[in-house]
Amino acid sequence: MLYQRMHVKCAKEMVKMQKSIQMPQILQKGCVLQRGNATRIWGWYKKGIKIEISFQNKQYMTETDENGMFEALIACKSGRGPFTLEVRSEDGQEVEISEVYVGDVFVCAGQSNMELPISRVRQMFPEEKGLLDVHHYKVEEAPEFGKALKNHRKAKWSVCVGADLEESTALGYFFGKLISQREGVPVGIINISKGGTPIEAWTSPKGLKDYPELLAMKERFADENFRKSFLEEQDKREDAWHENLRKKEKYEKEKNWKKFFMPGEFSEQGLQRFSGLVYLKKKFSVPEHLLGQNAVLKLGTLTDSDETYVNGVFVGETGYCFPPRIYPVNGGVLKPGENEILIRLECRDGKGRITPDKPFGLYFQTGEVIELKGRWEYQVRVVSEPAPSLVFISRKPTCMYQGMVAPCLNMTVKGVIWYQGESNERNPEQYEKLLKGMICDWREHWRQKTLPFIIVQLPACAMDMQGGGAWSVIRIAQWRAAQLPDVGVTVNLDLGEYNDLHPLNKKEVAYRVYLAARSLIYGEQNVWEGPELTGVQKSKEGVELYFDTKDGQTLLLEESKDGLFEICGADGEFYTAQVEVKANKLIVIKREKDEEIYAIRYAWADAPQRGLLKNHQGFLTTPFCVQMKE
Repeated sequence: MLYQRMHVKCAKEMVKMQKSIQMPQILQKGCVLQRGNATRIWGWYKKGIKIEISFQNKQYMTETDENGMFEALIACKSGRGPFTLEVRSEDGQEVEISEVYVGDVFVCAGQSNMELPISRVRQMFPEEKGLLDVHHYKVEEAPEFGKALKNHRKAKWSVCVGADLEESTALGYFFGKLISQREGVPVGIINISKGGTPIEAWTSPKGLKDYPELLAMKERFADENFRKSFLEEQDKREDAWHENLRKKEKYEKEKNWKKFFMPGEFSEQGLQRFSGLVYLKKKFSVPEHLLGQNAVLKLGTLTDSDETYVNGVFVGETGYCFPPRIYPVNGGVLKPGENEILIRLECRDGKGRITPDKPFGLYFQTGEVIELKGRWEYQVRVVSEPAPSLVFISRKPTCMYQGMVAPCLNMTVKGVIWYQGESNERNPEQYEKLLKGMICDWREHWRQKTLPFIIVQLPACAMDMQGGGAWSVIRIAQWRAAQLPDVGVTVNLDLGEYNDLHPLNKKEVAYRVYLAARSLIYGEQNVWEGPELTGVQKSKEGVELYFDTKDGQTLLLEESKDGLFEICGADGEFYTAQVEVKANKLIVIKREKDEEIYAIRYAWADAPQRGLLKNHQGFLTTPFCVQMKE
C-alpha cells in the first residue's frame, strides 16, 4: 500500500504493562547528551517506585509518578565518552545504556530540504567521508492524530560514517561537523523532518488555537474510521489509474516514433497537458575502448515516474519526480555498434518534463562521458485522464508534532535548525504568525523559554512556482520571525537552483547556519548577517535607503541587466528602478522628476539570483517591501 496505516498505542497503557524499566528511544546506545548541569533523563516504570540514575560517577534519586514516569536533571561534564548510563529501581530492576556521549545536541526539523540525505548530494561532495563525532538520530515518519506520543515508534542513533552517513540529513551533518570541529565535542543531530509537510503539521493543537479550520481538519482525521476509509478509497483510485495504464499499454498497437529533443518540456514538443504513458528512446554508439567498463546513466530529473532500460536490460526506476535519475550500468550491458536507451515514463497531471540543465549522459569511470542531449524519439503509448490527486496524511495539522516532536520534548538540546516553508506557499500571508506561534509553542512544551532557533530562509527556485511572489512573502515572514529573542535567519537566495526544489549545496547552507549559531548560541562576536535596512528617506532623485552593513564596510551590489529593486507609482504597478550605491546608502532613482513613489521592494521574485545586495563578507540582504509614508 502507498500509505502507512495508523496504529495508536497510548504510552500510559504501555506503562501499565511495564514489568521492567523502559527508557525512551532517544536515550539509547550511541546517543549524545547535552553537556551542562541540567540535562534531563527520563523513563517509565511502575508508579511510586524510587529510581536511581548513575552517570559519570554521580548518582541522582527520583521517583515514578502516578503514570509511572520518572525524570531527573543530571550534570553532564564534557569528556566526549563513551560513558555508561545506569538506571536502577528500588525493587531490583536495572537498565544499562552503553556508548553514551556528551556534547552538543541540535534538533534539525522541517520538510524535504532538511530531510535530504547525503546520498542525494553525493555528486557534489564525492570526497566526503563523514565524522565519527557526529551522531544522527533519525525519526521515521509517524503522523499521530490521537494523543501525543511519549516515545518514538521507530528511530535510531547512528554515527555519520559509511552507509549511515548516506542516510543522514546533509544539512544537519555538515552543520554538526563544523560545530564538532570547532567545539571539540561530539554533536547529536535529532532529525525530525518529512518532505511536503506544512508548518501546521509541526505545531501542537494548543499552538493552533487561533485556527479553528485547521483544528477541525485535525479532528476529522483523528477519526480512525474516517481515516481508514479515506486512505482505502484513495489507494483504490491510485491503483485503478496505474492498472488502466498497464492494461492499455499491453494491448496498444505499435505507433510511429516522433522526434523529441532532450531535455525539454512536453508542452513545447507537441504534448501539451499530456497525462498517461510515453516511451522515450535514443540510439547511441560506444567507443571500443569503453566497452566492458561500468558506467552511470544520469538523466537529471523526470516528471513523473520512470522505468529505464539499456539494450533491454532494466537499470533503474524512480517513483516520483524529484530524485535525480542516477542508474548504474554494468559494463556487460553495452555492446559494439548501436546501443539503445528506453525510458518508460508515466505522466500524472499534464506536466511532463525532462528537466533542463542537469547532468544528462552516460558517465564512465575514466571520466569520459557520452552526452545524451539532443534528438530522441518518443511514442505515446497511453493517453489517460490525469491521475487522482493525492492527499498525504502527514501533511495534516498537528500530526507531525504529536508523532515526531512530542517524544523529543524531554530531551535537553542546544538549539533548533528550521528549514521549511515551501509547502505553505498557497497561504503565504499566514506564515509569519504560524512560524512565530510554532517557535513559542515548542519553547513552552520543551520547557526551554529561550530555546534558540535558526531559520533557513528559502533559496531561489523558479521551476513549478505558482508565481505572484508567494516565496517572497514567506522569506519576509521568516525574517520577521527572527526578530523574536534568540532567533536568527540565514539568507540563501544565491544557493538555490532555478530548476530544482532541492538544491544540492547544503554544505554552504550549513556553514551559514553554523556562523549564526556561533553568534546566537555560543555568544561569539562574528559577522554572519547581510546588510539590514535601517532607514528610508525621500530625496530629489527618488528615495534613499540606509543600511547597517554588519561588517563596517560599504554596500556591494552585483551587476545585472535585470535589477531587483522595484518602485510602485500612483498606478499601483511595480516596475524596475535604477539604483546607485554610495557607501552604506542606496539611492533608488525615480523615472520622472515629479513622480511620487508609494512603495519600494527588493528581490520580490521566486528566484532572484542576480543583482543581489550584500556586504564585503558575501552575506546577503533579505528581501523586503517598504511602504512609503505620506
